[in-house]
Amino acid sequence: MQIHNQAMLRSYLPLQDFPEPASDLASSDFKILIVNEDMRSADSLKHTLNDLGYFVTFTAYSARRALEVAVDFSPAVALLDLELPDMTGYQLAHRLRSHLSSSIRQVPLLAIAELPVYGTAELTRAAGFMGWLPKPVNPAALNALLSRLQTGASS
Repeated sequence: MQIHNQAMLRSYLPLQDFPEPASDLASSDFKILIVNEDMRSADSLKHTLNDLGYFVTFTAYSARRALEVAVDFSPAVALLDLELPDMTGYQLAHRLRSHLSSSIRQVPLLAIAELPVYGTAELTRAAGFMGWLPKPVNPAALNALLSRLQTGASS
Protein backbone atom coordinates (compact mmCIF):
# COMPACT_ATOMS: atom_id res chain seq x y z
CA MET A 1 0.00 0.00 0.00
CA GLN A 2 1.29 3.44 -0.87
CA ILE A 3 1.05 6.19 1.73
CA HIS A 4 0.98 9.79 0.61
CA ASN A 5 1.15 12.93 2.68
CA GLN A 6 -1.27 15.81 2.08
CA ALA A 7 1.23 17.86 0.03
CA MET A 8 1.83 14.89 -2.24
CA LEU A 9 -1.91 14.26 -2.66
CA ARG A 10 -2.57 17.86 -3.66
CA SER A 11 -0.06 17.61 -6.50
CA TYR A 12 -2.13 14.85 -8.15
CA LEU A 13 -5.58 16.39 -7.83
CA PRO A 14 -6.51 17.95 -11.17
CA LEU A 15 -9.11 20.25 -9.66
CA GLN A 16 -6.94 22.09 -7.15
CA ASP A 17 -6.87 25.29 -9.22
CA PHE A 18 -10.62 25.47 -9.76
CA PRO A 19 -12.44 28.45 -8.24
CA GLU A 20 -14.61 28.13 -5.16
CA PRO A 21 -18.01 26.62 -5.93
CA ALA A 22 -20.85 28.92 -6.81
CA SER A 23 -23.25 29.58 -3.95
CA ASP A 24 -26.29 29.16 -6.20
CA LEU A 25 -27.77 25.73 -6.60
CA ALA A 26 -27.08 23.97 -9.86
CA SER A 27 -29.59 23.61 -12.65
CA SER A 28 -32.04 20.85 -11.81
CA ASP A 29 -32.04 19.52 -15.38
CA PHE A 30 -28.27 18.95 -15.72
CA LYS A 31 -28.15 15.17 -16.28
CA ILE A 32 -25.44 13.21 -14.49
CA LEU A 33 -24.68 9.53 -15.05
CA ILE A 34 -23.11 7.83 -12.02
CA VAL A 35 -21.36 4.53 -12.74
CA ASN A 36 -20.31 2.70 -9.58
CA GLU A 37 -20.79 -0.92 -8.51
CA ASP A 38 -20.82 -0.09 -4.79
CA MET A 39 -24.40 0.90 -3.94
CA ARG A 40 -23.44 2.77 -0.75
CA SER A 41 -20.75 4.74 -2.52
CA ALA A 42 -23.07 5.50 -5.45
CA ASP A 43 -25.88 6.56 -3.08
CA SER A 44 -23.48 8.77 -1.15
CA LEU A 45 -22.37 10.44 -4.39
CA LYS A 46 -26.01 10.88 -5.44
CA HIS A 47 -26.83 12.50 -2.06
CA THR A 48 -23.83 14.81 -2.43
CA LEU A 49 -25.08 15.81 -5.88
CA ASN A 50 -28.59 16.39 -4.48
CA ASP A 51 -27.13 18.57 -1.72
CA LEU A 52 -25.39 20.59 -4.45
CA GLY A 53 -28.68 20.99 -6.33
CA TYR A 54 -28.25 18.33 -9.01
CA PHE A 55 -31.36 16.14 -9.08
CA VAL A 56 -31.40 14.46 -12.50
CA THR A 57 -29.09 11.51 -12.04
CA PHE A 58 -29.05 7.92 -13.17
CA THR A 59 -27.00 5.32 -11.34
CA ALA A 60 -25.64 2.33 -13.23
CA TYR A 61 -24.01 -0.38 -11.11
CA SER A 62 -22.04 -1.84 -14.03
CA ALA A 63 -20.34 -0.65 -17.19
CA ARG A 64 -22.71 -2.76 -19.28
CA ARG A 65 -25.73 -1.01 -17.76
CA ALA A 66 -24.12 2.39 -18.31
CA LEU A 67 -23.66 1.61 -21.99
CA GLU A 68 -27.30 0.47 -22.25
CA VAL A 69 -28.77 3.66 -20.79
CA ALA A 70 -26.33 6.27 -22.09
CA VAL A 71 -28.18 7.08 -25.31
CA ASP A 72 -31.68 7.31 -23.79
CA PHE A 73 -30.53 9.19 -20.67
CA SER A 74 -28.29 11.65 -22.62
CA PRO A 75 -26.06 12.70 -19.72
CA ALA A 76 -24.34 16.07 -19.60
CA VAL A 77 -21.48 14.40 -17.69
CA ALA A 78 -20.59 10.86 -16.56
CA LEU A 79 -18.88 10.09 -13.25
CA LEU A 80 -17.12 6.75 -13.67
CA ASP A 81 -15.63 4.61 -10.93
CA LEU A 82 -12.35 3.19 -12.19
CA GLU A 83 -13.04 -0.24 -10.63
CA LEU A 84 -16.21 -1.82 -12.02
CA PRO A 85 -17.27 -5.48 -11.91
CA ASP A 86 -17.47 -6.09 -15.66
CA MET A 87 -14.68 -3.85 -16.99
CA THR A 88 -12.45 -1.07 -15.74
CA GLY A 89 -13.45 2.57 -15.86
CA TYR A 90 -10.72 3.03 -18.45
CA GLN A 91 -12.30 0.38 -20.67
CA LEU A 92 -15.72 1.97 -20.23
CA ALA A 93 -14.29 5.36 -21.15
CA HIS A 94 -12.84 3.82 -24.33
CA ARG A 95 -16.24 2.29 -25.18
CA LEU A 96 -18.00 5.63 -24.59
CA ARG A 97 -15.39 7.52 -26.64
CA SER A 98 -15.90 5.08 -29.55
CA HIS A 99 -19.70 4.93 -29.26
CA LEU A 100 -21.77 5.11 -32.47
CA SER A 101 -23.65 8.14 -31.14
CA SER A 102 -21.61 11.33 -31.43
CA SER A 103 -23.46 12.82 -28.44
CA ILE A 104 -22.20 9.96 -26.26
CA ARG A 105 -18.66 10.24 -27.64
CA GLN A 106 -18.60 13.89 -26.53
CA VAL A 107 -19.94 13.46 -22.97
CA PRO A 108 -17.38 14.81 -20.47
CA LEU A 109 -16.05 12.01 -18.27
CA LEU A 110 -14.84 12.35 -14.70
CA ALA A 111 -13.01 9.45 -13.04
CA ILE A 112 -13.63 8.54 -9.42
CA ALA A 113 -10.63 6.68 -7.97
CA GLU A 114 -10.52 4.58 -4.82
CA LEU A 115 -6.96 5.60 -3.99
CA PRO A 116 -4.78 8.34 -5.43
CA VAL A 117 -1.90 6.49 -7.06
CA TYR A 118 1.05 7.99 -8.86
CA GLY A 119 0.16 8.35 -12.54
CA THR A 120 -3.64 8.45 -12.13
CA ALA A 121 -3.85 11.95 -13.63
CA GLU A 122 -1.89 10.92 -16.70
CA LEU A 123 -3.75 7.63 -17.18
CA THR A 124 -7.17 9.23 -16.87
CA ARG A 125 -6.26 12.04 -19.24
CA ALA A 126 -4.95 9.53 -21.81
CA ALA A 127 -8.21 7.55 -21.50
CA GLY A 128 -10.31 10.62 -22.35
CA PHE A 129 -11.30 11.76 -18.85
CA MET A 130 -11.35 15.48 -18.16
CA GLY A 131 -10.07 14.83 -14.63
CA TRP A 132 -10.40 12.63 -11.59
CA LEU A 133 -11.36 12.85 -7.95
CA PRO A 134 -10.41 10.51 -5.11
CA LYS A 135 -12.99 8.84 -2.87
CA PRO A 136 -14.61 10.15 -0.82
CA VAL A 137 -15.44 12.85 -3.33
CA ASN A 138 -14.92 16.39 -2.07
CA PRO A 139 -18.25 18.22 -2.63
CA ALA A 140 -16.59 21.60 -3.22
CA ALA A 141 -14.25 20.22 -5.90
CA LEU A 142 -17.10 18.32 -7.55
CA ASN A 143 -19.36 21.38 -7.53
CA ALA A 144 -16.62 23.58 -8.99
CA LEU A 145 -16.09 21.12 -11.83
CA LEU A 146 -19.80 20.72 -12.56
CA SER A 147 -20.35 24.48 -12.42
CA ARG A 148 -17.53 24.94 -14.90
CA LEU A 149 -19.07 22.32 -17.21
CA GLN A 150 -22.45 24.04 -17.06
CA THR A 151 -20.92 27.41 -17.84
CA GLY A 152 -19.05 25.91 -20.81
CA ALA A 153 -22.17 24.13 -22.05
CA SER A 154 -24.33 27.24 -21.91
CA SER A 155 -21.89 29.53 -23.71
